[in-house]
Amino acid sequence: MPDSTPNQSDILILSEKLIDALDTDNQLSDKEEAVLAKLEFVIESKLFLQDSREDPEEFLLERFKNRLVEFEQEYPSFSSVIRRISNSLSNMGV
Repeated sequence: MPDSTPNQSDILILSEKLIDALDTDNQLSDKEEAVLAKLEFVIESKLFLQDSREDPEEFLLERFKNRLVEFEQEYPSFSSVIRRISNSLSNMGV
């Protein structure tokens, strides 16, 4: 029975084909968007596990920084309020 798990060269070949297919100006259907979102989740999960095994503390710190930047971009006024409160508490010695 042949092995059904893709090896690294299969992943490289398939990813190149996917990149070529996505490199067009064609609109994606709802189904294609859903499949790509699922693929994005699978890829991020795989990379997350791999990175966390190599250096867990560094990885968690990097993820936290990325999430903080995303939060600041999504909620700029709220982030500004939190920053001012944090600075005020710091100035009071808390």
